[in-house]
Amino acid sequence: MIETLQPNEWVMVLLGITGVLALWNLWLTWRWLKFQKRWRQLLTHSEGGSLEHALYETLRRVTQLEEILKAHGNHLQALQSQTDRCLQQVGVLRYDAFPDMGGQQSFAIALVDKHGDGVVLSGIHSRQEMRVYAKPIRGYTSSIGLSEEEQTALREARAR
Repeated sequence: MIETLQPNEWVMVLLGITGVLALWNLWLTWRWLKFQKRWRQLLTHSEGGSLEHALYETLRRVTQLEEILKAHGNHLQALQSQTDRCLQQVGVLRYDAFPDMGGQQSFAIALVDKHGDGVVLSGIHSRQEMRVYAKPIRGYTSSIGLSEEEQTALREARAR
């Protein structure tokens, strides 16, 4: 087959091979430029300009970040333990303390933390005065008797 090719056919074959090699060369050049770009990005943070130095710097930074993350984790645990004692559950009940008073101006508010410790505030509104009472709460119960409205506010707070 090779002996039967005419000179112009040889030129066509060589042009085809040259075209394939040129495309392959372009592809390799593109890959090389892409590699160089990645290499420069890798060595950007390296002062020494070597791969070994870049890896050392990266490892040092990762170690620093792990220490910072651990410190933040400890701080988060401390904050979470503090929030257990913050008032988180609230129950509010407005009511009419006396039959001749309208507008539900009296109230009972229960403010307790995650463990059921806190306070119940009651405000009783009459025509002449407003009285406010505070009763301590421990474990969702009180050593002082709670009115029906105060118990309702405490149940509402516990349900939240």
